[in-house]
Amino acid sequence: MKKYLFLVSAALLFSGCSLLTQDPNLPTVKLPQSAEDNAAYAALLKERWWENFHDKELNVFVEYALKNNSDLQKATINVDRFKQFLAIKKNEQIPELTGYGSGTHNETNKHTPPMNSDMTYDVYKLGLDASFEIDILGKRANATKAAYEDMMQEYYVQAFTYQQVVSDSIIAYYGLKSNQALYNEARSQYSDQQKTYSNIKRQYESGFIDRGKLLQEESLLESMHDNMLAQKEILDNYKVAVAILVGKTPDDVFNATSIINIKNTAYSPNIPVPAYLPSNILNKRADIQAAEAKVRSSAFSVSVARGAYFPTISLTGALGYASGDLSTLVKSQSSDSSGGINLFVPILNLGQIKASVENAKNDQKLALIEYKDAVRNAFGDIKKALVTYDTNKARLKSQQKRYYAISTKNKIAKDQYKSGYISYLEYLEARREASSVAMEKERIKFEALKSAVNVYYNLGGGFNIAAQQETDR
Repeated sequence: MKKYLFLVSAALLFSGCSLLTQDPNLPTVKLPQSAEDNAAYAALLKERWWENFHDKELNVFVEYALKNNSDLQKATINVDRFKQFLAIKKNEQIPELTGYGSGTHNETNKHTPPMNSDMTYDVYKLGLDASFEIDILGKRANATKAAYEDMMQEYYVQAFTYQQVVSDSIIAYYGLKSNQALYNEARSQYSDQQKTYSNIKRQYESGFIDRGKLLQEESLLESMHDNMLAQKEILDNYKVAVAILVGKTPDDVFNATSIINIKNTAYSPNIPVPAYLPSNILNKRADIQAAEAKVRSSAFSVSVARGAYFPTISLTGALGYASGDLSTLVKSQSSDSSGGINLFVPILNLGQIKASVENAKNDQKLALIEYKDAVRNAFGDIKKALVTYDTNKARLKSQQKRYYAISTKNKIAKDQYKSGYISYLEYLEARREASSVAMEKERIKFEALKSAVNVYYNLGGGFNIAAQQETDR
């Protein structure tokens, strides 16, 4: 008996020791070196990084999107699904205890085996069944670790979706302002041209100018009208896209209702942007962390698959009462108990196990390749984002100078035309150029702001999930 107890205790002691744990073999990544480590820029990558724009309406807009975006809601539900799966795996590592109770009334006759006699009797039972698989090689422990990494992968996917919604929301917010400004500019130009055309038409009717000039003004008027209608279409479609992004109702989507009333279209693309790579960039990107969790999960899954080669040992036991009289059911003379040990060894399914192990190894190889790709693509995205931001800043600066020059030129051309120093066609061309440059300046301004947002997004924004990791371990 003592020898038996010793063996059972030893089995329980070693249960859960992951003797078959596979090394994830995460590759060493050589990171580009920054020219300097600027703490001020690192501070910009805070959790609520959109507040760096110092726009209260934007803050409301982003919060609304985070609360109502369906992609983020789905990602949150997926996290909970994997959380529950982890709970299942954790509970599989502890003994299973089941209570039972029954009461039956039996009647037999002379034809009923084995007694072949007329009898009437009752049987009452009450007790507990227990079973426990001894996880000597750590198969169940590795399955739990794999489930944990799968759950963390979903956390990272949720965090990645979160940053995507924030980024898209900022761009949508300023996109509304930019497109509203473009429409306002197009409408203003059309309104001004209507007045000019009316004036030219009166001059034509009075015989002061020829019909050619009138037709030129009419052509410019219709061109500006067409541009205004095109900008109105773009603005309305943009509002629909924004309404879908932030989770508005179908009625609001159909009517292109925004959650903000665009009155002031002014905004500045001159926001603080991180100029250097933070030292913990691999921890700042949720997609990299998700790929790393997948590598770790695949390593544990290989260990689980290998565990199928080895015997499965489980302990079973029962303790209860059985009596033909309910009044004596829970008395000592009615008690019964049993205990045993089960051993299951694979014999004819070794080929299936081998194929499962090879599949698990292939999944691990794929996960490692995906991890390398995630890191490589992340640094490519960061590099492109920084280049695009620098380029758009330079383009905007150049376009602002051009806009000032062309606006001044247009005013001079107007005075020169009135004084007879330039031809009508020269004056017309100056007005067309001024109109085009004004629209282009607004477009480049929005592109500069988008590229700034893209830098934050590609650097990982305010991604931080360390606290959640400790909570769920």
